[in-house]
Amino acid sequence: MAKKKRKLKKSIKIFLLLIIVLIILGGYFLFSGSGLNLNKYYNELAADFKKNSDEYKKCLSSNDFTEANFSEKLTNIRDEMINMFGNDANFAYEDLDNGYKFGKGENVSSYAASVSKLPAVFYAYHLADDGELDLNKELTYTLNYKAGGSGVIQNDPVGSKYKISDLLYKAIRYSDNIAYFMILDEIGGTSAVRDYWKNLGYTITYTDRFGNLSPNLGNGYIKEVYKYYLSGKDNAKSLVDVMKISDNLDFVKVDDTEVAHKYGEYTEGGGYYNDVSLVFTKHPFALSITSTKGLSEKTKQFFLKVHSLAQDFNNLYYEEKVNYCLDKD
Repeated sequence: MAKKKRKLKKSIKIFLLLIIVLIILGGYFLFSGSGLNLNKYYNELAADFKKNSDEYKKCLSSNDFTEANFSEKLTNIRDEMINMFGNDANFAYEDLDNGYKFGKGENVSSYAASVSKLPAVFYAYHLADDGELDLNKELTYTLNYKAGGSGVIQNDPVGSKYKISDLLYKAIRYSDNIAYFMILDEIGGTSAVRDYWKNLGYTITYTDRFGNLSPNLGNGYIKEVYKYYLSGKDNAKSLVDVMKISDNLDFVKVDDTEVAHKYGEYTEGGGYYNDVSLVFTKHPFALSITSTKGLSEKTKQFFLKVHSLAQDFNNLYYEEKVNYCLDKD
């Protein structure tokens, strides 16, 4: 009987030893055999923990990560963008999360063309928010507003009536000149638009109803549109939604990334073609380009290339900044 008990105890020990071995092997295959390892698993847990710290969040929203910390690849993308621009074009890139920016000829002003419709529409929507403009009010298309160029109202008979909300939509969606002129008269003209934006900290110079534009001013428009959008107001959503489908979107939209933009084109004086864009990457950015390249397929490919590089830069910038903030003590 004693011999049987010893054999039973020995069997139990062997069984327990097998269980321990299986647990160890299971852990090995779980963390190593499946392509993972304990070290990687630990690092991921540590990174997740640090991302919840105040120090990490402060670093991510600060300007501690400077150009001196850029990888060679990130620097090369930035430089490639800058080197694309010569005497016929200027640009400004600005990250909307922490304000990092760069460009070429950022403060050089040129003819704005229809980009000027954006600050006017923006002002009109704010008047409506404040109860000073009725978007349901109907305005009449009279002969003094008759104009060619871009837009769809010119195809309608004089005497047609439009709600102000419809005119705002058409001014952005189709860059409609007639809609823009009717809106300007209703909101007090270019002087009222200029004064409104001056109070926001921007200087608009009008030589006619379209005025001038620099890339930095274009990014100013976009930054204010983005802040307005973040307010959650219905009119802000209406503005950004129509900017996402406005004409010539194919000049600035890369892959499936959403872009809210306004272009401006004028055939005289070298053929102005400009665009101001709010690009909805994970970390949104503003990108404004002014040019005398004219409206052509070549111009389209140029703008698309700049936008593609800007998105590559933005994505890699944040990838490197995250790693920088995780490694920072």
